[in-house]
Amino acid sequence: MKAERFDEYHKHGCHFYGKLVVVKYQDDMQKDPKWGTFNAGLTWDYLAKARAIVQERYGETEILLSVPELVVRLET
Repeated sequence: MKAERFDEYHKHGCHFYGKLVVVKYQDDMQKDPKWGTFNAGLTWDYLAKARAIVQERYGETEILLSVPELVVRLET
């Protein structure tokens, strides 16, 4: 997973502007051995990892979208 900076985000019916960071975690999640297992909770595990990456690099953020990818607006 990697965090990428953008000024605009237009996917999944959303239109966000500002200092944005996007973490696309779905590809990594699909490679997990538990992928496809009922009630594995992978979405929440990978979302937590994505949020930790953003928190470590950027500090306080405003979460705009969390599924199917994490989109946050930087506070600073």
